[in-house]
Amino acid sequence: MKKRAAIYSPIISTLLVLFAITVFSTQASAGMMDFVFGQVAQKGTQMHELAVVSLNENGGEATYFTNGEGRILNVQAKKCDDGRIRASVQRVYIPKNYIAATQAGTKAIVATCYRLHDLAQHGEKIGEYTLIPAAEGSKAFSCGASIALALDSE
Repeated sequence: MKKRAAIYSPIISTLLVLFAITVFSTQASAGMMDFVFGQVAQKGTQMHELAVVSLNENGGEATYFTNGEGRILNVQAKKCDDGRIRASVQRVYIPKNYIAATQAGTKAIVATCYRLHDLAQHGEKIGEYTLIPAAEGSKAFSCGASIALALDSE
């Protein structure tokens, strides 16, 4: 039994050292920051504009945008100590011609599409997207996520 422990001990310690080097090297830690907090939003890009709006609207918490044609973005932003802004963007899509399992579900999806189109026409434009109220954005994003899940399970 001691022989096995003696064999595994150097292997485990070697793996731990390799893992530590990978995590704490410059590029890997930047990758880890991207994974945890989102990518750095470069100034002049649409992602940067959306992240700034998210920070201004509700401190970087979930902020929803739509293009009025079924695309919904959930943007979360964080301002770093050095002034850079990191943004995490999740996208879903609600197809107008999606047929749900029930007629009521299909009607709700169509109504959501029309509502998003209306909001996009009359809301504050940020690039090609429009800021939408958090309650409606959350509902629409959830609807799009459930559609994606249903399509993936087919």
